[in-house]
Parts: sequence; structure tokens; C-alpha cells
Amino acid sequence: MREIIEQGIRGVPGLVLVLSLLFVGCDEQQAALPPKDRPPVPVRVAPIEKRLVQETITLVGTVEPWRRSLVASEIEGLVEDFLVEEGSAVISGQVLARLRTDTLKIQLHSTLAAYREAVTRHRQAQKDLARIRALFRKELVTQKEFDDAVTQEMALRQRVAQLRTEIQRVRDDIDKSRITAPFDGLVTKEFTEVGQWVAEGGAVVELVDLSRVKVEVPLPERYIGTVKIDDTVHARFDGLPSVHVTGRIVAVVAQADPAARTFPIKVVLPNRDLRIKSGMVSRVTLFVGEPHEALVVPKDALVLRSGQEFVFIIRGDRVSQVPVTPGLHLDGVVEVTGDLAPQALVVVEGNERLLPGQAVRILDEMPSDQVPS
Repeated sequence: MREIIEQGIRGVPGLVLVLSLLFVGCDEQQAALPPKDRPPVPVRVAPIEKRLVQETITLVGTVEPWRRSLVASEIEGLVEDFLVEEGSAVISGQVLARLRTDTLKIQLHSTLAAYREAVTRHRQAQKDLARIRALFRKELVTQKEFDDAVTQEMALRQRVAQLRTEIQRVRDDIDKSRITAPFDGLVTKEFTEVGQWVAEGGAVVELVDLSRVKVEVPLPERYIGTVKIDDTVHARFDGLPSVHVTGRIVAVVAQADPAARTFPIKVVLPNRDLRIKSGMVSRVTLFVGEPHEALVVPKDALVLRSGQEFVFIIRGDRVSQVPVTPGLHLDGVVEVTGDLAPQALVVVEGNERLLPGQAVRILDEMPSDQVPS
């Protein structure tokens, strides 16, 4: 019995070796199968499309508000009310701050009283002048008396006009004590507080209009002849990955940066929901060159092996490897040239290990509305 057990133990390594060789032989045999004998590979496909394409470049700039205003006080005075704070949204004409107006109101009452007195005296001078003029015509008063009456009436008329102007000035100062927003916007900075003295022309708040935004980007010199005012642009933002905005060029500055040899291009972008903030980094895509028709495939259809780029085309239930030359890289698709035809199906998923002539099983075709445009 002991001899039988020892023989069984000695036989185990040999058995393991035999089984290992069998498995290795099976793997090598499977790896050596030609593509036509391998099981179908599951893939996803998309159609080749013929589109009108145009070269684009993407430039980086910083968002600026459409309008920026340092709202200042037109008169000096003590801040009695400060009605906004940083981040507040305001509308045109909304009161931002009020200055103390007690002194102005006292001055207004005094000027009004002087004006009423001057009006009364002027009316009396007019009556006196009319009476003296009648007497002068009858030669009952001297020339001097007549001249004195004319001078008195004229002086009081000028005094009434002066006081009327003074009343308008004081009332205007009282109106200016209410500092209002010049346009709809957002308060970005405060420069005063309640109880603080504001000088004439002193800053109260900084206000920005973000209903539209501007971006200035540096255009390389070689593209300056390919863009013009009102050209369409597309913009994305590092801080808002899901936001994609279409705008237009509003200015092409004729003076280049001497160091960088770039021309400033100014674009305007809509911002109705105010998601785009001043100071954000924006990546603006401009169209350059002439548009032309070309075949495009999804970028995932390209395969690079041994320095060569190609795509796999569906032919029946198998794939054919077609060399291509990539052209313009657009939004999610690539312009390609090669032995291709529109509407032919290219593999976009599962093409990493495909071989020419290999059988495939199409899982589904990417819907046309999901093919990048």
C-alpha cells in the first residue's frame, strides 16, 4: 500500500505538466486562427457623411462685461442711505444711495421766498413804468425820472430770472442727491457706506452689464485676411463646461501687437441668463479659410498602428481596413480622404483589435442625431 501511494505522489507533477502542455497548445491553436475563423466581434458603427466643412482655430481670451460704469456722485454730501451691496442686481433708474439734503432744502426755501419777493417788486415796477411812460409822453415828468423807472423794471426782471435759475439749480442738486443706476446690471464693488462723506465726483459703486459679454482674442497674423466683422464664432468656458454660445465678431483692430504679431479680435456673446461672469476664461472658435465639401467620420473611427492611420469599413458581415489621411479636426468628427464613400458604415467602437477580413456583429448603428456635428 505504501508503494502505491508513493507512486501516485510521484506521478502528480508529470500529470500537471501534461495538462499544462495541452492547455498551451489549445491557446496557441486559437491564437493562430485566421480572422475568418474567429468568432464575430461585437462592434458599433456610424455612417460616413459628406458635409460642408471649414477650417477653424480656437483662441483664448477673457470675458469682459458689455458695459462697465464707475457710478459717481455729482455733488458732495453725507451718505444718508446706501441701498445696495456687492452682487446686487439693479435696474436702470433704481436708487443706489441717498445723500443728506437738509441744507439744500433750507437753501431752496430761502431762494423761493426771495423769488416771490422779487416777483412782487417786479410787478410793481412794471406798473410804475407804465404810469411814468404815460406821463412822459405828456411831458409831465423828466427824462431822468423815465430812465430811472425803466432801469428799475429791468433790474427787477433780471433778479427774478436769476432767482428762478437758482431755484432750478438747488432742485437739481436735491435730485442729484439720489444716486441712481444708469443701466440694468450687477453691483461688483462698493466705494462708500452710510455716514461717509462723498466728494463731488466721488465713486459710489461699480456697475457691470452682463446681458451681453465681450471677449478679446489674439488672432495670428496669417489669418487676418480670413475674418471680418459679423462673422459667426462659437465660445466655450473653462468654468462652464456645458455652456456653448454662438456670437459674432464686432471689431478687428488694425494695429498688431508688435511682440506677438497678433491682431486683437473683439467678439460679443449673448448672456441672457447671466451664467457667464466677467473674468472667466473663454475659448473662442473662429472659422478661417474657405468652406468645402468633404467626407467626415467620428474621431473614434480612426485607428493608428505602426504609424499608419486607417478605418474599418463594414462589408457584409466582415470588415475591410482602409487607409485614410486625416484633414480638419472639427467638433467630434475628422475630415478624411481615402477609398471611402458616403453612407458607408465605419466601426467606432470595438475597432482597437480588429483585423482585416474579421467577422463582426453589429450591436447598433449610432443614430444620426448623435453623430457629432
